[in-house]
Amino acid sequence: MMSSTRRVVKQAAAATTPFSVPAVAKAVAIVRLLNDRGSDGATLSEVADALAMTRSHCHNILRTLAVHDWISYDPEARLYRLSSGISADSATALVSMAHFDTLRAFTLELSNTVGLQCTLSEPIADGTFLVVLTTKQSDASMLSVPVGYKFPPGTPVQTKAMLAWIDAAAQEVALEAWHPVRFTNMTITDRPRLREALRQTRRDGFARSDGEFVEGFTTLALPIFNRSGDVFAVLSLAGPEDDFRAREAKAAQELIATVARIHAKIDGRPPVDFPRPK
Repeated sequence: MMSSTRRVVKQAAAATTPFSVPAVAKAVAIVRLLNDRGSDGATLSEVADALAMTRSHCHNILRTLAVHDWISYDPEARLYRLSSGISADSATALVSMAHFDTLRAFTLELSNTVGLQCTLSEPIADGTFLVVLTTKQSDASMLSVPVGYKFPPGTPVQTKAMLAWIDAAAQEVALEAWHPVRFTNMTITDRPRLREALRQTRRDGFARSDGEFVEGFTTLALPIFNRSGDVFAVLSLAGPEDDFRAREAKAAQELIATVARIHAKIDGRPPVDFPRPK
C-alpha cells in the first residue's frame, strides 16, 4: 500500500499536468500531508522536503493557508498543523447550503431558549456524525465540541435518533451492521437493549442518552428529514445530568417544536408518527 508521504508526493507531482494549477495542487498536497501528521504537525523543512518544494515557495503557501485559518502555526515548536477553520468550511459545504442558514437560525434560537449547548451533526457514509454547527454557552460546565469534530460510529444519542423513525426493514439492516462500542459503563452494547431503546425513543418523542457517551451528561436529540424523507442531520442538546433534570421537560418540548419548524421551513418529510409540538 502506498505510504501517506508517497501519496501526497504523487498528488503534488500532478501539478505538472496541463489540467491543474500548480500552486493549488501544492496547497492541496500540503493540507493532505498535515492531515496525515495529525496533532504531531510538521515543520517547514519537513513539508518542503516531503513534497519536493523550495522552502520559500512552501512557506508562502503555508502562510496563505494560515491567513485563511486552514492551518495554524506554533512558533515555539515551529510546527504547522491543520486548523479547525478547514473543518468548519468543509463541514458546512456538506450540508445543503439551501438549508444551512435555516438550520443555523433555528439551532441558535433553541440554544438561547433552553440555555443549553446545541449541536447539529450530519450522518456520514462511514457511520460517523460530522459536527457542522455548535452553539456556545458561557457556562464552562457545558459539553462543547468543535465544528468539524466527528462523533464516532455508534455514538448513542445520534444513533438512536437516526434509527428510531426509519422503517422496520431498514432499521433491522442497520442493527445487523451495528458494531457496539462501550464509551462508558452506561453505553448499550447489545442489540435487544438497543431495539428496546429505539422503541422507547419513539414513545418519548426524542432520543435520550444519560452518560452513554460522556459520563455525567444527558443529551436529547431528534433527526431532521429532507424532502425525500431521509435523515440528513441530527439536532441535539446536552448538559450536566444534575442541572439537566430541571430543564428537561422544557428542553424536550422546545427541541420537538424547533424540529417541526425546521421541517415546515425546508419542506422536510418526517414519518407520520414523528413527534409534533403540543
